[in-house]
Formats: sequence, C-alpha cells, structure tokens
Amino acid sequence: MLRSIAANALRARRSVAIRTFAAAGGSQVDALASANPNLDVVRYEHKNITWTTRHVQYYSESLAIGFLEMGFTAGDVVLSWMPQHFSEQMVLQFACSKSGLVLYTLDPLVAKKDPSKAQQALKAALELTKANILITPEATNDVNYVNLVHNVIPELRIFDTSTGEPFVTPRFPHLRLAVHTGFDQDDKYGWFPLRHMVVPSQNLDSFVTTPPTDQTPLAGVLKVQDDIPVKVEPVLTNAQVLEKNIWPTYCSILQKKFHTVEGVGVIF
Repeated sequence: MLRSIAANALRARRSVAIRTFAAAGGSQVDALASANPNLDVVRYEHKNITWTTRHVQYYSESLAIGFLEMGFTAGDVVLSWMPQHFSEQMVLQFACSKSGLVLYTLDPLVAKKDPSKAQQALKAALELTKANILITPEATNDVNYVNLVHNVIPELRIFDTSTGEPFVTPRFPHLRLAVHTGFDQDDKYGWFPLRHMVVPSQNLDSFVTTPPTDQTPLAGVLKVQDDIPVKVEPVLTNAQVLEKNIWPTYCSILQKKFHTVEGVGVIF
C-alpha cells in the first residue's frame, strides 16, 4: 500500500515537472506567483521600483486581456519600439507569451543618433513583420517617438480612437492599433495609452481556450543591415527565447534570479 502511494506521488511529481517544462513563459510566471507571490525578482533603478512575481503576473495577464478584448488573437503580430530596460517591455513580453501574440522589437536607439534613418527602419519593420499592433515610447532618449511615427503613419495625426472606428492606413493595411507609453492624449488622439490597455478582469481563460506551450511562437527576429531591417528570421518559440536568453529580464524572472535594471524609463 505504501509503495503504491509512493509510486503515485512520484508519477504526480513527474507529471507536474513535465507540465512545467512544457509551459509557456506566461504560464510559468503564473506558477511562480502562485507558489511565492512575494518573491522579489527585479528592481528597476529608475524610481527604485521592485517587482514581485505577483506584480509581473498581474500586469502581464491584464495587458494580455486588453489585447484579446480588442479582438486580437494568437498569431497576431506586435512591433515594439520600446527599450529593453522599460518595465513595460518586460510586461509586454510576458503578455505576448500568455496570449500567443508574436513580438518583434525594433532598436529605439537608432532614433537618437539618426531620426531620419529611424523612420526608414520603422517603415521597413512594419512592412516586413506585417505588425497588427505598434507600441512605442511617447518620448525617451531625448527623442519624441510619437512625432517620428506620425511622419511614417500620418493617418494617426487625424484619426480619433474615441469615435470607435477601426484604425486603417493604406500604407500598412495590417496595422490596427498604435499604443504609446505617455499619460495624456494631446495630439495623440489616434493612439491608445498603454495604461488603458491594462484590463485586470481576471478572465484570460475566456479568451485563451488552448494555453500556449513552450513550442508556441513568441519572439520575432529582424535581420538588420546598417540599422535598417531587411528580412524577418524564423520566429523563436517560448522555449527558444529562454534557451537563447534574448530577453534578459524575462529570462531572469523565470529563473528566479533577482537583478537590477539600469536606465531611465517609464514605470507602470
């Protein structure tokens, strides 16, 4: 009898281990938050804000729900122009893992040294990735990214999200949503603030019937020449993102390695 109980317990532990290994990063952070919600995992030097596993789980799930509530589905593409040291970028990475969205990242530092080339890079990235969602800082690195985007997508200057109409631009027919990290809508009526995309309704299961796994596509990769994207590389799965450590903060959190992120940026 005792041997049977021990054998069943061992099989159960193995089953849990297998499920954990096969889970997407978003599901893994859920498990971490459930097991130890008050575990500190990352400190952002700017404003000295420390995130626990529960903070990461809460905001990433809420952002994932925000995207899915707007009609986006697994496989849709997000293009982020945010720096890696933004906490918003980390939350976005986990939100994409939870929702099945594919995330491409465009280097925002190009805009600081050459704004004109940065606009070329943005145009190329939107065309190559066929991004459905664009997310950018309002301003950082002494650069107004919203203005740069307006030069590439002038329809955003005249569009008004309050009308309820879907955004459309013939330049990038796949693009449906532009999101900024700012706190006001002055001259940004065609945009959604990122904070408005955070929906803490705790009903992610109603949108995601089949949870992503470690083999679900997650990170898109752009091949760049002279700061301009020229082609898209194969999309990396959740497992490959962790193996290749392409998102250092994301990977450190999943490995429960507390670390500090330097740099000035917007903080939720």
